[in-house]
Amino acid sequence: MKRMLFTLCTGLLMTVAVQAQQEGGRLEIQLSKNVLQPGDSLSVTVHHTDSIARAGSLSLATVELMIENEQGQRTRLRWPVINGQASGTLYLPDSLPRGRYVLLAGLQERFFEVIGKIEEANIGRVRAMLLTKTGDWDEQEVAVGPDGTFAIRNWLFEDNALLAFSGTNNNKRPLNIRISTRLDSSASPLAVAGRAFYVGNPPSAAEPALSGPVEASGALFAGEGTELPAVIVRSTNKSRAQQYSDEYVRGMFQSGDGRLLSVMDDPSALGFQSILSYLQGRVAGLQVSSSGFNGGSARWRGSPVSFFLDEVRVPAQQVATLPMADIAIVKAFPPPFMGTQGGGGAIAIYTRRGGEAAYYPANRQVFRVRGYTPAAVALSLDRLSM
Repeated sequence: MKRMLFTLCTGLLMTVAVQAQQEGGRLEIQLSKNVLQPGDSLSVTVHHTDSIARAGSLSLATVELMIENEQGQRTRLRWPVINGQASGTLYLPDSLPRGRYVLLAGLQERFFEVIGKIEEANIGRVRAMLLTKTGDWDEQEVAVGPDGTFAIRNWLFEDNALLAFSGTNNNKRPLNIRISTRLDSSASPLAVAGRAFYVGNPPSAAEPALSGPVEASGALFAGEGTELPAVIVRSTNKSRAQQYSDEYVRGMFQSGDGRLLSVMDDPSALGFQSILSYLQGRVAGLQVSSSGFNGGSARWRGSPVSFFLDEVRVPAQQVATLPMADIAIVKAFPPPFMGTQGGGGAIAIYTRRGGEAAYYPANRQVFRVRGYTPAAVALSLDRLSM
């Protein structure tokens, strides 16, 4: 069943504003506060008003944010602009350097859009499927012009995703497709604005400067467009669970002694209250209790069983509360398992990652595409591009 790919944060209360006037209109940046401490969160809203003072004249657009500290460390984010507004929250980790930060915003008159071309003639239509990291998905048939060109517009999703193409009418042959996305294309912003904030305790001389605007240049947001490379997902005899295991299972959990259970391929799995009750009776020698003070327990041939979630050891109570819809596979290791104390058995639970090529049917052409920055994200200064 298709699920909504993205939920926007709206209705944030803001107290500080700055404006910048451009030919394409005016941007107004609102911050919840301009002096923060590590561990705080900073709420940001960007409003756009066009050149004749009509708010929200661009119903769909994108705002790019650039944040830089005094040491020159920089990061970039992008949020969707819907009806003239974009908003989100930045969490400031304890490791964030203290000092003055500059937040610059540039408005792009474009939304997520894929422009592509198919080399084959007379295709007519192509089927496109988008799969996000959270496992959300959507698909549509796209009209292809006589010259092989097509466009996909207004898909809204966070972070990275995979976009796959295949022919319609059970046509399984790979297609020769080239694509680019509008968000990754070069463009000068319609309007820019800037605002400063301080992490830590600012000196008294710096406080007045925090309440004023910061000069912003549109050249900072322009970059070269890129054509995205593709990877062909070929046919395979491996199951989806085995493909997932090959992709994500590492180290001692790759042991061939473990029994692989594919929860994501079992429609009945969603009917179980927890993974503990699901495992009962499915693995020979494993005795599972889904109740108790710690939320459940397990024993294997009289020995205690350790639980691992995405290869991190966790208490049984934590896996007992994990939604079944979030689980991809389970690997059950009989005793003795080297990763446990006392030579007991182990249950390794792996969550759905989404956005993986192994989830697509064979013979699709797959591209990695970048969407929008999550509406709530930890501020990190270790990357220069979105």
